[in-house]
Amino acid sequence: MFPLNLKELKEWIILLASAVIIALLLRSFVIEPRHVPTPSMVPTIQVGDRLYIEKVTTRFGTLKRGMIITFQAEEQTGQPEHLVKRLIGMGGDTVEIRDRQLYVNDQAVDEPYLAEPMNSDFPKTVVPEGKYFVMGDNRNFSLDSRSWGFVEAADVKGQALFIYYPFSEMGSLWNQSMNFLN
Repeated sequence: MFPLNLKELKEWIILLASAVIIALLLRSFVIEPRHVPTPSMVPTIQVGDRLYIEKVTTRFGTLKRGMIITFQAEEQTGQPEHLVKRLIGMGGDTVEIRDRQLYVNDQAVDEPYLAEPMNSDFPKTVVPEGKYFVMGDNRNFSLDSRSWGFVEAADVKGQALFIYYPFSEMGSLWNQSMNFLN
């Protein structure tokens, strides 16, 4: 090893402190990793997948039906951790499941990402302004807005961006949108 002089030591400390501050700012305001502990989003996201969540869209952009979002809804769900679900309905939308088919605003939705056809109906419901209706892709085994109600817009923390681990599942989840059947 070679000895560091005081000037070099100060430079290293400033460099390391700057890196830590930048990493904390990025994690707080731009992007952060998440672990998925439940099967509610199978087959799109598997149990144990690790993904990056981007936080910019929820602050400055516009959410769209079909996006995969994370939110904290402890009051509704009783769970303190962030949940990951698909955004189905926004304020003013009507949501209904009839004959195993999802309808948003009376239009049938094409959902090729579902694990299997839904096995129950859900009555036509209007999503209040400032709230969202969310559902897991594993509809028959997902606790979601059908069980505990709407998600407050202020509780949405980010949009799923990318699965980064395991490598076999790596792929983009960015900016998905909902397709309606004709």
